[in-house]
Amino acid sequence: MFDFLRKKSYTLSSVERLILSNSNDCQVVGFCNLAKQEYTPHVCALKGFCYEFGVGTTPDPNLAETHYIRAANDYHPLALIRLIFLRRFGRPNIRIDRREANHYMSILNTLKEPLLFLEKATTLNNPHALYVLGTCFHDALGTVKDPSRAVVLYQQAALQDHPPSISILAFCYLEGFGVVKDEDKAYELYTRAASFNDSVALYNLGYLYEEGRGVQKDCSKAFLLYKQSADLGNPFGMNSLAFCYEEGIGCTKDEGKAFSLYKKSAEQGYPWAQSNLAYCYQRGIGTKVDYTRSCHWYKRAAHQNLSRAQHNLGHCYQQGLGVKKDEGLAVIWYKKAAALGNVYAYHSLGNCFANGSGVKKNEEDAVKYYTLAAKDNFVPSLISLSFCYRMGTGISRNAELCFENMKKAAHLGNSYAQNCLGFFYEEGFGCPKNIEDALLWYQKSADQNNAWAQTNLGNIYFEGVSVRMDREKAVSLFQQAIQQEHTRALNKMGYCYEEGIVVNKNPNKAFSCYFKASLRGYSRSHYNVGRCYENGIGVFKDIDTSLVYFYRGSFCGDFRAKERMKKVLVSFIRYENREYSRCA
Repeated sequence: MFDFLRKKSYTLSSVERLILSNSNDCQVVGFCNLAKQEYTPHVCALKGFCYEFGVGTTPDPNLAETHYIRAANDYHPLALIRLIFLRRFGRPNIRIDRREANHYMSILNTLKEPLLFLEKATTLNNPHALYVLGTCFHDALGTVKDPSRAVVLYQQAALQDHPPSISILAFCYLEGFGVVKDEDKAYELYTRAASFNDSVALYNLGYLYEEGRGVQKDCSKAFLLYKQSADLGNPFGMNSLAFCYEEGIGCTKDEGKAFSLYKKSAEQGYPWAQSNLAYCYQRGIGTKVDYTRSCHWYKRAAHQNLSRAQHNLGHCYQQGLGVKKDEGLAVIWYKKAAALGNVYAYHSLGNCFANGSGVKKNEEDAVKYYTLAAKDNFVPSLISLSFCYRMGTGISRNAELCFENMKKAAHLGNSYAQNCLGFFYEEGFGCPKNIEDALLWYQKSADQNNAWAQTNLGNIYFEGVSVRMDREKAVSLFQQAIQQEHTRALNKMGYCYEEGIVVNKNPNKAFSCYFKASLRGYSRSHYNVGRCYENGIGVFKDIDTSLVYFYRGSFCGDFRAKERMKKVLVSFIRYENREYSRCA
């Protein structure tokens, strides 16, 4: 009987009903008869639908894609809807291309009543059609976005154990899309969908374990789930598995494996993987540094509207990394990323306007972009905005707002900002003077090995102003700072060695510290090096060389160096006058 049904000829409308029925036998009959139909865009799109979801035949994503492309070129709405979805999110062995998705979207938006077939199909309670129509209301494909209606359709399909619907319904609960947010429910649904070996659900379940959402955090479990998803060819799973290998999350760190997986995912078009692959080439992670390839992959991801890649591509153009330097083009890409709300792009644009890089210098616009990033608590912009208020750059001077922005950055853990905040409290800039708070913030910064903070904190204890003098602690802090060759700390340690303060007196070490600081441009050390040469402290006496260093110090505004240079020159004149008089 079944063979007879397969051989019987059916009208297209009858074939549709067979395909959309919930009987496997009817679906097989429907697909066999669909193959007999002459080509029309609708027949072609239906074939794609059958191959995508395994309706009456073995699932074959590549054949589904082939049929969808052919029908989409003839403007068939079902084919366009599925191609937009597949180009946005991919599926195993189906490439992602969000620029192409936008092209198909522009065609879909010109069609009248593009959901007619799907709405008719859902009256038969077909789970695949329910799911596809749900995605239309989810992503505004051929209709307006309607989260609640999308969820209802997903729920109807999920009741029939439809894995993609169960998985996307989990997403709705995770993000509160069309339903009340419920991470426990999301975990339950992703687990259910993953039991069908659905690659998307496996990936998302891994994400829940990695982040500890709806379930106790377990990075080892996350790693295994990402691996299952990646092994099924899911580009999202590959990218997350690569990140686990790169950072050693739930596994032994292996940058070579990370690079290989990023590359596989990137070649399938996943923009995050393309950007991560570009970063690997930029930094030499699992491969040799190759700025040209880095720029290539940033460009691929940037054209898919990934703001991170757009910003980094802008950086490549600004610095000439793997591409001819073009500051104007850098600004264009920064603006594209900024339009998508990328805080790094806001900050980079702020710097471009502040410095006139690739754009006419405009300090007011610099402040505008720093402010946009600062609203998202982006630390570099908080610091830059603080200095704008301090110096009156692009905005009126305001000590209080300078202090407040630096305070925000300090509370976010930035050691540079913590040191600055300590200085503000020490000097009473934008706030009441408070030595206890100054010590607190200097210490927080020093604990992060900030050499400026170590030196500033050491100086307070060394001088013993407003606190009990503790030169042992001061010298210990100076020694920590000179490990980073901090010039002010080197100068202070030179003085300690010269005078024998806490450490044994050692003229040679004193000169060495002064000289290193001077070599790195610390103006006060020029004077001290000059003194050493003048008086033979840790070095052979050399008046001519001492004058060179006194001149350097004087040129940098050191009054002591200027006065000492005068005295040495006067002594020369007096000595020469005595010599001339004897000769006379």
